[in-house]
Amino acid sequence: MEFVEFINKVESVKKSTPILFELDSDSIASDLDLDKIEMYYGIKFPESYKMFLKKYGGGYFAYTVVYSCDSNSNFYILERVSKDWVEKNNFFPVIDFETGDLAGFKVRDKVCENRMSVFDHDVGDIVVCKECDFFEALVEYGLKS
Repeated sequence: MEFVEFINKVESVKKSTPILFELDSDSIASDLDLDKIEMYYGIKFPESYKMFLKKYGGGYFAYTVVYSCDSNSNFYILERVSKDWVEKNNFFPVIDFETGDLAGFKVRDKVCENRMSVFDHDVGDIVVCKECDFFEALVEYGLKS
């Protein structure tokens, strides 16, 4: 899904169901913020995740939570996701369903894949590989379209 299409979908849902966006979002991310986080984890994020954080900032997003670069947030990625866990699982979580399950990107050769996968906490492994990108996952899980 293209970013413009995603923005249009978000705006449409905001108009029809504004209550989904009543909770405060985190501060938007700068390129410097994103560089700092990528350097800390030693991985390269997909452009879609970076574009989202620079536009919306993360935190509460409709029915989901998106990990952010805002150090003042309850959803600050550095406090939510251990570097060792990312390295052990070759997985970088970015969406928290607040059920214990996480959606994110498989990591190959220090680069996040563009396609989303789900880490199932009961199984302790990546069990569902979504055939969708970050924006499509947010529409499916966050906007419940």
